[in-house]
Amino acid sequence: MGWRRLAGLAIVGLVAPIGAAFLLLPLMVQGFVRAINGTVNASLWVAASLGSGTSTWSIFTTVGRAAAAAIVTPRALAVIAGLVLVSVVALYGLQRLLGYEEESSR
Repeated sequence: MGWRRLAGLAIVGLVAPIGAAFLLLPLMVQGFVRAINGTVNASLWVAASLGSGTSTWSIFTTVGRAAAAAIVTPRALAVIAGLVLVSVVALYGLQRLLGYEEESSR
């Protein structure tokens, strides 16, 4: 490998995470705020349910149904599909890397 190629890879290796952070940081902050908001709302809902004398199983059933409904939304399914694709690519890369090391060590 030439020094120019290594320099190019080093520059890309430095610029790519900075660009990704610049693009994804607002989304991460928005998701964090939504998670806090959802947690507070869920805590208040559970406290109000317990205070009104609702049975524990009714609360668990309702929470389970709400969680299942949230996971089945198109946005959540798209995120899950994206995570599956990223994991498949990562596993493929790991397999190639480990396979390459096995062949080179012979």
